[in-house]
Amino acid sequence: MIKKKRTLLVSCAVILLCFCMIVGGTFALFTDSENAINHLKAGKLDAVLIRTNLEYSVLNNSGKLQTFTNTADVDFSQVTTQNVFGLTDEVKIVPGSYFDADLEIRNNGNVAFDYSVQIKLNDSSNTAISEQLKVTITKADGSVIEKMLSEMENGVEITTGEMLVGGAADAFSVRVDFLNLDTDGSINNAAQEQTAVFDLIVSAVQATD
Repeated sequence: MIKKKRTLLVSCAVILLCFCMIVGGTFALFTDSENAINHLKAGKLDAVLIRTNLEYSVLNNSGKLQTFTNTADVDFSQVTTQNVFGLTDEVKIVPGSYFDADLEIRNNGNVAFDYSVQIKLNDSSNTAISEQLKVTITKADGSVIEKMLSEMENGVEITTGEMLVGGAADAFSVRVDFLNLDTDGSINNAAQEQTAVFDLIVSAVQATD
């Protein structure tokens, strides 16, 4: 009986010792530290080109000039196969045809930017037709630029400005007219079945002052 008691006491002592080690170890692991995490997020420069209205006169299915309008807003900043004048291979123009697009530059980001808009004639364009297409740019302040498309092979800056965050959109319009240059048709006939291609290029860079 005495032996059993000793064994029990020894076992209890061992258990108690283990408990003390666990408790002691737990307290030894208590530490304290502060970790400040810094978040830096870049701003977003987002210049947007929107067409707010389009009026144009082209040949209809009967071969006569007809005027069409499209008042829907179209965003040309997204991936799209459209162009600001709604031109496709099926659209045919003749002297008297025109395209008149109302456009806006908007700031959809949180970074102020300076912008410029340029029209540039593509090298693949035929001279005979580009010499008969007059481009008229009307800015928001009412000032007007008029040039023949053939004069734009090196690019012509048509408008510039600054867009602040939350600022009003800057509006301008671009009109292209197919002129009837003579009465006997000799010049106009040279443009038959020819093609003119030009780009409307919008550039934006962060404003620094």
